[in-house]
Amino acid sequence: MNTVLQRIRSAITWAWKHTAAGIALVLIVAALIIGYRIGRPAPEPASETASDAHVHEESEAGQPQMYTCSMHPSVRLPDPDAKCPICFMDLIPVTDEGGEGNELRVTMSEAAAALSRIETAPVARFFPTAEVRLYGKVTYDETSVARLTAYFPGRIERLFVNYVGVPVSAGDHMAEVYSPELLAAFEELRQARDAEARLGSGSDLMRSATRDTLTAAREKLRLFGLTADQIDAVEQGRLDSDRIAIHAPIGGVVTDLAVREGDYVRTGAPIATVADLSRLWVDMEAYESQLPLLRWGQRVAFRVEARPGEEFEGRISFIEPRVDQRTRTAAVRVALDNSDRRLKPGMFASAVIRTRVAQDGAVVSDELAGRWISPMHPTVVKDGPGECDICGMELVTAESLGLVGDPGSVEEPLVIPRTAVLFTGTRSVVYIEAPETERPTYEGRAVVLGPRAGDFYIVRDGLSRGERVVVNGAFRVDSAMQIAAKPSMMTPGGGGGDPHAGHGGMAGTPPTPERVSVPDSFVFALKPVYAAYFDAQEALAADDLGGFSQAAADLRTALGFVEEAGLVGEPLGAWRRAAARLRIEPGITDIEQARARFEGMSEAVISLQRRFGHHGSREWHVAHCPMAFDDKGADWLQRGEQINNPYFGESMLRCGEIIESFEPLDEAGVNGAAEGHGGGHDHE
Repeated sequence: MNTVLQRIRSAITWAWKHTAAGIALVLIVAALIIGYRIGRPAPEPASETASDAHVHEESEAGQPQMYTCSMHPSVRLPDPDAKCPICFMDLIPVTDEGGEGNELRVTMSEAAAALSRIETAPVARFFPTAEVRLYGKVTYDETSVARLTAYFPGRIERLFVNYVGVPVSAGDHMAEVYSPELLAAFEELRQARDAEARLGSGSDLMRSATRDTLTAAREKLRLFGLTADQIDAVEQGRLDSDRIAIHAPIGGVVTDLAVREGDYVRTGAPIATVADLSRLWVDMEAYESQLPLLRWGQRVAFRVEARPGEEFEGRISFIEPRVDQRTRTAAVRVALDNSDRRLKPGMFASAVIRTRVAQDGAVVSDELAGRWISPMHPTVVKDGPGECDICGMELVTAESLGLVGDPGSVEEPLVIPRTAVLFTGTRSVVYIEAPETERPTYEGRAVVLGPRAGDFYIVRDGLSRGERVVVNGAFRVDSAMQIAAKPSMMTPGGGGGDPHAGHGGMAGTPPTPERVSVPDSFVFALKPVYAAYFDAQEALAADDLGGFSQAAADLRTALGFVEEAGLVGEPLGAWRRAAARLRIEPGITDIEQARARFEGMSEAVISLQRRFGHHGSREWHVAHCPMAFDDKGADWLQRGEQINNPYFGESMLRCGEIIESFEPLDEAGVNGAAEGHGGGHDHE
């Protein structure tokens, strides 16, 4: 038994020794193989993608691949899986594409350009058409108004026209007057007539004196307002009444009645006023910046609320030769034909004047070439010489009045579509398509702009005819410039820096809307409007639909308390257009719908800020989000500099850039009262 156990133990010992050696040998061989594979050179790849080659080249240069945010190009991180610390967007590789060393150029792939929907248009030369919008009211043509007064003292025995609005024709009897002085004048005329009949063959001196007395008696009655038939009736003795009828001097409508039956009137006292409504005026106010686009005789189209859908025409008959120091406006008068009586004095009129504009802003017009015009009444235009149908003046040529311009003698301006221009508040930037490049290449260019004419801007400096400017997708090109850390609209110094720093390579001077001088009471009345708007903006940034609905209700109330006293012309029209867009009706139940309506509210409130400003002690800012509404982009106004995006809310709260700032009109206008937060809201 013991012998058996010893043999078994010996067998186990032998097997263990030989197995351990085998395992050790296997481990040693495996370690050698692994070490060889790790240490040997990597095989050359058969092919590599463009991006792999790009990374490999950068690695060989000792520069690791960096990743950036398309919205915040100042972010540079080496981790491709990281998120933007500002807006939490995915990062994209930093590439060194395009420009061929040109700091103002960026090159895109064909696919990227197509995806960005980039469209270009040539810089052209032609006369663009500008629109001037004016507002006013229809009133009487003062040249067609007659006032009937008493030519002699007397008593109103009978009043045929006894209420305002009575239509009368020229020569209609208006009233009967009893006057002792008139009866005495009748008797003088009869005696002078009888004296002439009895004179016979008297001396020449007596005959001359008698005829002069008779002529004077007739002239006295004529000056008393009697017609030739009435004087003849008195002279022949057919008129023996102690009353005399007073007749209407012109046809029209009685607009004022100053007496009643039984009143005693003295010489020169007013009795009634008659206005001919077949010719009317439209009195409007034009801001001084609009005056270079207006001239005498220009055609004006306007509408009135009483007749929606209808358009009326007239011509400018008067432009005030001075600008009012308080309102900074000048009166503009439009004369029009109202033979059909469709217009009535007092109607509110909204007018549009369309005119072609030259390089220097002058009006170019040839529609009146070869025509003859009345200097007193510009609505009278004829093909040949003659007399004015209204006043009888001789017609003169339009050329003699300076109403006809010669387009051949005026240089056509350089013109680009308005969609091509990117504004930052201090600069105007366009992107042009670089010619003769293999891939789409775009170059940033600062430009100096002239006036806007409709959908076009006149270019003073910075572009040449034939160059192609980006008219759609310019913001995407600008984003590519930012990603490449090159000078752009947002970052003029390049490198993704402060968008408000310096003037970099694309510095320029854009036309900013000229601030309008209006009464301080109106600007102070806008404070609740601004406060309600800010409440709406902050509510949407917090995804609070209920808060937005309450702010919209507060905004409707605030709009109702803004008085328009002191507003005339274009400022009045600008306020009314903005107020219409700010008035949001209740019943919005979807926050995306609220955000869509908020875009129009933002455009309106930013226009108010640019035109009228705000009182207070805090600076307000315009922010832009290029990703809003499917990458169309949208702006909004906010108080602080930290982005609070109302179009995305918490999902992308910090997405956006400050593109413009507004200083308060003064820092003492609110005496610090607006700095508080009443009820949780800043009502500055």
